[in-house]
Amino acid sequence: MNTLVKILIAIAIGTMATAIGNLFGLIPECIIEQSKMITLPAIAISSGVLIASITYLRDKDSQASDRQRKSDEIYLNLARDSFDEVYDLLKDRNNDRIIWVRAARLLLQTLALKNDIKTPDITKAYLLVEEQLRTELYSALSVKTENHSNRQPLPPQFFYGIETWETEESLDEAAKIGSNKVEAHRVVIDKNLPEPELRPLSPESVIAIYNFLKFPEDYDDPLLNVDDWEDDWQDSHGIEQGAKRFVAHKKNCYVVDGTLHKKG
Repeated sequence: MNTLVKILIAIAIGTMATAIGNLFGLIPECIIEQSKMITLPAIAISSGVLIASITYLRDKDSQASDRQRKSDEIYLNLARDSFDEVYDLLKDRNNDRIIWVRAARLLLQTLALKNDIKTPDITKAYLLVEEQLRTELYSALSVKTENHSNRQPLPPQFFYGIETWETEESLDEAAKIGSNKVEAHRVVIDKNLPEPELRPLSPESVIAIYNFLKFPEDYDDPLLNVDDWEDDWQDSHGIEQGAKRFVAHKKNCYVVDGTLHKKG
């Protein structure tokens, strides 16, 4: 259809140009033998065809853009709901193999939706939702300890799927506890055989989730565009006083082995 419209536009432009040239006597009569009065309808018809064709193409592009936006909005809403579900699956800091596999699969499928979103502002909204999940999972998959002020990563014992991951010090023992136990059961019609227990988390699910926790290499950090404070901290008032004193102090000193050194 677009090709036909383009052909019509080309014909209309050619016809209109020829008619205008004939009207003003720019084309020899030997080439076109028609009166200038006959030329006027040709100009009107050609102009109408040209305007209609351009309007059609414009409306078609607008409709395509609207369809793409609606499609992208569906993808964004689906991504938001899926990211929420991934967080809900892992927010209690469980080490259930099945739950981690489900969360990892859902996460990877949701990340793939980004490639189908073409509208720029919806892409930005998607990236914000993605970053929100990254922040939430960082808190869920790290621990606060008495000996450290910052949150600490989960210990390796956690990933063997054992209940005593917080107290078990030996990784070898954690592997033994989390290993599959061979049990014999008599087959009877009255009850089902128990499913084998798989405790250690799937390495693929762990890798998928922790790869997501790392910021992408092409991450555009908005903090890099923050303007530094140039005014004197002594002129600060209100809620920013402590913050300005900290920034000024931090820029003018550093600590090595517990000893404070002044810059400059």
